Amino acid sequence: MTLELVSPETEKAREAALRMLDRSRRTRRELERRLGEQGHAREAIADALDRLARVGVVDDAEYARAFARARLARRGIALRVVRQELKRRGVGDADLEQGLEPLAGGEGERARAEQALLPLWRRHRALDPAQRRARCAAALARRGFDYDTVRDVLDALAREA
Repeated sequence: MTLELVSPETEKAREAALRMLDRSRRTRRELERRLGEQGHAREAIADALDRLARVGVVDDAEYARAFARARLARRGIALRVVRQELKRRGVGDADLEQGLEPLAGGEGERARAEQALLPLWRRHRALDPAQRRARCAAALARRGFDYDTVRDVLDALAREA
């Protein structure tokens, strides 16, 4: 077992990061930004976050996976929207792919579109069929679903009705 000597600045940055993580999950980039705003040295921040990443406390892939599951469970949106939100939060491409891999796939996206469509379809039942279809298609497109998926779920629902 080797003991790692850590500078007092790194230890302060590590403690501050742990306090932030105690309140809510954050990406590495969010932690870097917040610690920098608090006045911690850039090198101390990098060392502290590297240490936390080695023990699994800072893990952007896990953050992406948990964030995506929570967002997809609460709202009928496409995975593409979640991907964009994660990129804005600073999750790197490799971590993004690793975190979203279990959720990706055409059938999952289609199921999410079907789930989002049903309440829309019921809400617009008083409209004539062409208007109803157009409104539902526009709503699904705003939620990030691609045209082919929207067309497929609308066609399937029209066949059932």
